[in-house]
Formats: sequence, structure tokens, C-alpha cells
Amino acid sequence: MYHIGDLKRYVRCPRYYFFSNEKNSPSIKYLRSDESTIELLVKHLHLEDYFRGVAGDMNERFFSEKDGHEWFVKTRFELNDLRIRIPVMHKDKDAYDLYFAYHGVNIKDLDLYYYRCNLEILRKLGITVDDVYIAYINKDYVFENELDYDELFIITDHYKGKRLIDLFDEEIVDYKETIGRIEATSLDSYEARKIRACHGREICPYYHECFPYEEELPDDSILTLVSSQYKEKMYQEGIVHLKDADIGRIEGNRVQYAQIMASRKGGLYVDRYNLRSFLKNLDKKPVSFIDFEWDTYLVPKYDGMRPLDVLTFEYALYILDENGELENHSFIGSGDCRREFVEALIEHLPEEGPIVAYNALGAECRRLSELAEQFPEYRKQLDQINDRFVDLAVPFVEGLVYDIRMRGNFTLKKLVDIVSSYNYGDLAISDGIKAVRKWRDIDKGNDEIDEEEAISELIEYCSLDAYGLYLVYKWLLELI
Repeated sequence: MYHIGDLKRYVRCPRYYFFSNEKNSPSIKYLRSDESTIELLVKHLHLEDYFRGVAGDMNERFFSEKDGHEWFVKTRFELNDLRIRIPVMHKDKDAYDLYFAYHGVNIKDLDLYYYRCNLEILRKLGITVDDVYIAYINKDYVFENELDYDELFIITDHYKGKRLIDLFDEEIVDYKETIGRIEATSLDSYEARKIRACHGREICPYYHECFPYEEELPDDSILTLVSSQYKEKMYQEGIVHLKDADIGRIEGNRVQYAQIMASRKGGLYVDRYNLRSFLKNLDKKPVSFIDFEWDTYLVPKYDGMRPLDVLTFEYALYILDENGELENHSFIGSGDCRREFVEALIEHLPEEGPIVAYNALGAECRRLSELAEQFPEYRKQLDQINDRFVDLAVPFVEGLVYDIRMRGNFTLKKLVDIVSSYNYGDLAISDGIKAVRKWRDIDKGNDEIDEEEAISELIEYCSLDAYGLYLVYKWLLELI
């Protein structure tokens, strides 16, 4: 028996489907909602007397009870070895309206395969669908005191000027053919090839299993050339190293230039003049090195929060004084710790001197601007802190420094790996997604974890990010 999610993963990429079944990798929703969007939609619709499906239901349960209910929640159906679950159904005479909950604030891209499969199965079971609605989160909603279910959703039956039911009817999905291909093939049936799904919000977790040879390529492989539409073609033609790139087929941005020059100069390129100019921003002591961790809420939970607002729950801070000594501080909160976070930050940060972060404008500075909106009594202090930020990513993303060991990877973690013996892989928490998962466990009071140990692991991870900034800063000084 297959679930609709199995088919979606297969249609996305057959190799992804087989790998994910084999590895059984845990997933985490990037946007947090402590209650499922389906349950929230039920409350928005003010449903009280309704049919509720449960795991393992067969078609017979719905058909035996359909005359006794007007509303149906989480109803399960199956046909031809495929199981689906319809979030909410409303019976109107002999037909049904369907309600789907969209996990976002704007309907940007509908998963047409998913909706068409659902419609196809219902119709084959003799269930008439009159209309289809999608409920998405109202981005203008502001949480005050308690969740207002009436204001939380916007419900529509249109998408890009078309009725949803008409849009889904434009193509019939042959899900039986998809199941047939799954059962007749295996991982080895599909040659690894690069598609859009290889790089989404993050690189596909199975990317290096599909393309293991890339890890064996030299550090200055032509395949590490950033923003290049021709690198695969050049590689296929036998161009192995960045130094041999066909200049007529590169876009010519500054980072590409730095990469090619690093390959030609033995592995390192430094624009010392402009790097020295950048580092003058860090001449004044003390210099503070800071990293934040945060969670993003689809459904706001605390006063003044809107959908997609962020709750910053942790920071790690290292302060380099005029004598070259390091002092460190850390903060980790739980629940609505926004005010505590702000007050601890103001207390621990020096009143002057530059503050260093990585991708500061899109991360730390943005978080502080949001906090200034939520706590206007601290706006002046937070704005002054923001004005002192120096983004340590600048020398790398602007092509002032490139080491071929970066292999086209411009993350802080990669740089720490290059300039030190520290390894994130040695930590219990090795990336931001795992950090968010761990904090959610703490915040929700998960009895299956050791809270003290979990807090220690979070501090260790965030502290390496902050200390890593200091290590990279020292390395840049050595380069000039």
C-alpha cells in the first residue's frame, strides 16, 4: 500500500524516493506550528459535530457513516493500492466541497499532482466533488492574548484567476502508472542526473550519494565554479581545473575571478588591498563575535507576533579586548524569551566597538530589527547595536578571498573547517536544523530528552559558530 506522499517523492525524483525509503531519514518542518494546520482549520470553521477519520480506516467506514454527518475531517480513502487523506469535506446534498490546509501565508506554488490524485481517487469511488477550497494563513494576523481562529485563515477557491476545481481538472493523473513504475524499478534503474530538486532550500540529503565522484575531484574542480551555467558542459569536455576554464563561457563575476586565480596561484587568491580596507572596520577594540539561533513560526504564539515571525532563542558571544583576551557569554531561553534575549544581549555586548556576524544583514541585523518592532522601548539601543555590525561574509561573497579548499562553499562552517582543527561533525548538534529540532523538544517539554544535556549541546553548537567567526577573523589578518 502506498500513500500519496510516496508518489509525490517519486515524481519529484525516483532516486530521492528510493533513498528516503532506505534511509528513513527524519524530517522537520521549517515553519513551526504547534498544532496541525488541519486542526486549526477545523476550529476556524467552527466544526463540532463531524466525522473524524483515524489511521487505518477503510473506505467502508466513510460510506457507512456518510449519511449521518455534514462535515468530515481527516477522512481516509484507498483505491488501487493508494491511500489518501482529505483534510476537510463538506456535504451539500449529493456532492462534496473539499478543504485543504496550505502550510504558508501565500499560495506560491500548488502541488498539482497531489490535488489531482486526490480528486481522481474520490471520483473513481463515486464521490462527486462540487468545489475545492484552500485555506492559507493570513499574513496580516497579529497574535494578542490568545489565538483568534476566525482571523487566522483566508479561504479561497481560486488560484491565479482560475477556479481550483477547473485547474485540477485540466489534467488527469494516472497514479496507477506511477505505482507500476515504482514496483517495476529500483534505485539502480535510474541514472543520477542533476535536476532542480537537487538544490532546494538546502542541498538534497542524498546529493553526494548520487554524485559521489564529485567529492573525489580536486579542490579546484571546474564543477565548483559558482553561478556558472556552463561548468557541467566544460567538465564533460575534459576541463578539470578552474585554471583551465574557457574564459568565453564564464559569466565573469568577481567570485569566479577569485576562484580561477586561486587555482592558477597554487590554491589561494587574496585581494589584499580591498581586504585590508575591509578589515579596517575591525581595527577598534573591543571586537564582538556573535551568532544567533532562532525558530520561525507559521502560526504566531506570543503577543505581537505575526505569521512567519521569528523567535530568537539563543546567542553565543565572544569579545576580543585590547589585550587580545577573549571573554565569552551565552544565552538560551525557553517559551517567550524575546524580552529576556534583548535584555541579556544589551547587558553582555560592549557599548562600543564593531560586532561581527556572518551574513549579518539577512540574519542577526534582521532579527534585531524585528525585536525593535516588538519591543519599541528598546528600539534605540537595538538600532545602535545594528549600526555596529560588520558582515564577515563580505570578503568571501565579494571575491576578496578564495581558498580552493572552499570548493565553492561559502558557509561559515566550511571556513572554520579550513582555518582550524574544529569539526562540526564532532558535535551532537551539527547544523541549524538540528538545533531548531532540539530547542523545540526543550520548549515543548519532551520527556524523552535530557533537558540539561540538550541545552549544553545547543550552547556548544552556537558557541562554535561565534568562536569560528573569531578564528576566521584571525586568519584574514594573517593573510594581509
